[in-house]
Amino acid sequence: MIINRPGAEFYHEGIKFVIGETVVGTDESEYVGLYGRIAEIRDGDDKETENETPDIYCDFEPPILPCQVEELEDVFSDLYGEPKKLEDICLDCVIMAPEMIKAIPGKPEATPGCMVYVVMEDWAANDDQGASLSTAFTEKEDALYHMYLVLKREMESGCIADWKGNENFTEDSTAFSYECYIEGFYCSEHYSISVVDLGVNASPRFARELGEVHKAACQLEDFASQIEPWEEIQELNDEQYEKLIRDSRFPELLQKALGKNDYYWESYWETVSEVAHEIVKAYIKKNAHSDSNYSEVSGDD
Repeated sequence: MIINRPGAEFYHEGIKFVIGETVVGTDESEYVGLYGRIAEIRDGDDKETENETPDIYCDFEPPILPCQVEELEDVFSDLYGEPKKLEDICLDCVIMAPEMIKAIPGKPEATPGCMVYVVMEDWAANDDQGASLSTAFTEKEDALYHMYLVLKREMESGCIADWKGNENFTEDSTAFSYECYIEGFYCSEHYSISVVDLGVNASPRFARELGEVHKAACQLEDFASQIEPWEEIQELNDEQYEKLIRDSRFPELLQKALGKNDYYWESYWETVSEVAHEIVKAYIKKNAHSDSNYSEVSGDD
């Protein structure tokens, strides 16, 4: 079987590979970190290799970072036992095994409403200059408070405190930013800080792992509320009790127990079915009403 039509899909062990999709080489390949596209997939009697897995032909883009070029040249020099330069390395129609590549979105889109807020600094003072990004915050109020603490420190004991007495000292600010400098010497004496809004391109894996973290936290809250009235808890001091209700083993043990609880899953799927029927009925009713209105307007019999 040979597949090369753009957009054609091929599944191997539950993983979908699409002709034309963007991929990156994994650690299992000599082409690790290189970006490319799937050009063709061959399986069965049409394979060129004797591998048990399908042959996936990829066209890779040459690396643009000098460190990547050097690393690729070193890998292939060791592989062939002689010096190899980038132009000596084949990048087109490279046969890859499924585990050697990973699909990546060609045009990643930010998860709706998924924003982070980063405090950005830029400065030049005392013959030094630089820029930095602090830890990202999921709440703007937290980022603003962090900006406040950093700026307060600079005003009390940093470069801003040294410049305050200068007659050419200039400063501007908004609710989300602050900038100051010595007029005429901006390149050597300036400081700015601001809160920057950034959209996050969150992968399904990230969203799933984040959901698991939240679910575990909720389950620990349920654990604490369940055991709080138990008389035997009184035997623990405050420190022991706090450690108990934060025991990370509880969510894992709970999930294992639920996995073996047939009554739980029967109830779960019965409830899923009930809610699904309600939604399906509502959709059918709504669409039937829409079709009826359309017939009346168009004059169909």
